[in-house]
Amino acid sequence: MATYKQNVGTTVVNYAGNYPGAVEGELWFDTTNVAFKYQFPAVTAAGSWSTGGSLNTARRHIRGAGIYTAALAIGGYHTTPLANVESYNGSNWTEVNDLGTARYGGGAAGTSTAALYFGGGYPYKTNTETWNGTNWTEVNDLNAAKGSTTGSGATNTAAIVAGGSPSPVDAQTELWNGTNWTEVNDLGTGRYNTASSNGSSTSALLFGGRTPPGGPTGAIKTLTESWNGTNWTEVNDLNIARYGMGGSGADNTAALGFGGYATPPNGVSALTEVWNGTNWTEQGNLSTAREYVGGAGTSTNSLAIGGDTSAPGGTSSNAVEEWTGAGAPIGGWSTANSMNDSRELAAGAGTQTATVVFGGNSPPMTSNTELYDGTNWTEVNNLNTARQNLAGAGTSTSALGSGGFTGTANTADTEQWNGTNWTEVNNMNTVRTAAGGTGSSNTNALTFGGVEPSVSNKTESWNGTNWTEVNDLNTARRSMGSAGDSNTSALAFGGRNPGSGNKGETESWNGTNWTELNDLNTARQYIAGTGIQASALAFGGETPAPAVTGATEEWSGAAWSEVADLNTVRKASVGTGTTTAGLASGGYITAQTAATEEWSSSSNTVKTLTD
Repeated sequence: MATYKQNVGTTVVNYAGNYPGAVEGELWFDTTNVAFKYQFPAVTAAGSWSTGGSLNTARRHIRGAGIYTAALAIGGYHTTPLANVESYNGSNWTEVNDLGTARYGGGAAGTSTAALYFGGGYPYKTNTETWNGTNWTEVNDLNAAKGSTTGSGATNTAAIVAGGSPSPVDAQTELWNGTNWTEVNDLGTGRYNTASSNGSSTSALLFGGRTPPGGPTGAIKTLTESWNGTNWTEVNDLNIARYGMGGSGADNTAALGFGGYATPPNGVSALTEVWNGTNWTEQGNLSTAREYVGGAGTSTNSLAIGGDTSAPGGTSSNAVEEWTGAGAPIGGWSTANSMNDSRELAAGAGTQTATVVFGGNSPPMTSNTELYDGTNWTEVNNLNTARQNLAGAGTSTSALGSGGFTGTANTADTEQWNGTNWTEVNNMNTVRTAAGGTGSSNTNALTFGGVEPSVSNKTESWNGTNWTEVNDLNTARRSMGSAGDSNTSALAFGGRNPGSGNKGETESWNGTNWTELNDLNTARQYIAGTGIQASALAFGGETPAPAVTGATEEWSGAAWSEVADLNTVRKASVGTGTTTAGLASGGYITAQTAATEEWSSSSNTVKTLTD
């Protein structure tokens, strides 16, 4: 019988803890936990939504075309029918040339450079317009005027439209061949306000909607029908009846349905369902519940565009969310050796393999400093002033600690670390605690926000000798997360303002001003962060008290995406490192903890063999 070494090419390694040298599929024996472990590809167990770039114009009854990194948002309704069209590049929306005829609730097909928009409006329209990437051109009309309809098609030369208002066109199907519309076989059940996959003219899925006479409480459908190019066939229903959903998908075997209006008492919905060709499965909800939402993309990567956040028809939204489907490779957290001292509200600086952590609350307030070398923590020389909730910046050999709470009062004290000792230097201009901090060294740092004792938006820049007040944060807050590599490039996110609760706001610093960007998916305080302005991690926190989370989000430079959670749920931990190699140290669970975890962006996670 072949041995493990003969099959794999290596012996089973003995290692105390998680073996950092393991490759995908490699088995080792954890002598600390007395368990066999192996590296396994880490993927999302279920799909999830993250915040995308907001539309310039809020609207509902909107239609989308294209993929999630190259899409169009077409028409819609706010206080009047709109002709507005916007183009998405994966981060931002840009206004482009308008439709020839303003309208809403029509059907759309195609891509961001070759799209088709048809029907819609009230009175209902037959108008069809084609997009060449620059302009809209009117072409031959639908055979029947219709609104509250939907469409599918991979290009602007081959599309399908089915259902809509008024009766009897609610069952009617028409095919577009690039020149004309032709009536073909009807839906099995006529209805309107349906959703569809962004499939093709020969393979599409139509789902949900409502049947005449409709109304706010009646005739809402779970019905799903599949198109094979000739006929519609009823297949398995949605789990929850809804109309006004967004839809996306490549064909009739893979689709996504999200949002919409569900039978009362549910009302406006955030529910997402995934179609696998046979059944619908409920997965991660939209962050913002809405109806009459637009969709673009596939069942694995999709956009939810605009919509209406209250019923009946009240509040148009410019919110956009990006869907990442189940099975996508993700990073993960692995357990590392704990610090010597359990503590929360400490500060830190450095990388995953060279970090310094200082101060915090054990309790009581501590001045203890520890160095991490990628494997072990070593106690080194203490801060001069014991304190918690101080801001940190720099590296493991060139760090800065500023502000904080000494147990009796807030302080402006600043100390420099040279790899061996702490030295007191010039104080900040403003006494404060619970501020954010970033910087490249003990001569280049930024501190922002915090408590003075009132919640602050003040920002100060450190040049190695003095602190200088610069432009304020847009949102005053404390206990936020931060990332950055200098006093001219930083990111602030989350936190709390007692007057308005936990914050999800994200702001970017360019050396002169703070600019508001897309929010975290989960608003929280006592959040840790690491990385740089263009690529950051946010993890842990309180959402709200006393709930503590392990949620981790990754910043792309434009939006936050939910990724793998911390193994140990906690708040008030220290974040150091990068988005590819991060470190979470200490914090508070139900008491102070010394737990340490390492983040890897690789698609492997540690699995333990069980009986």
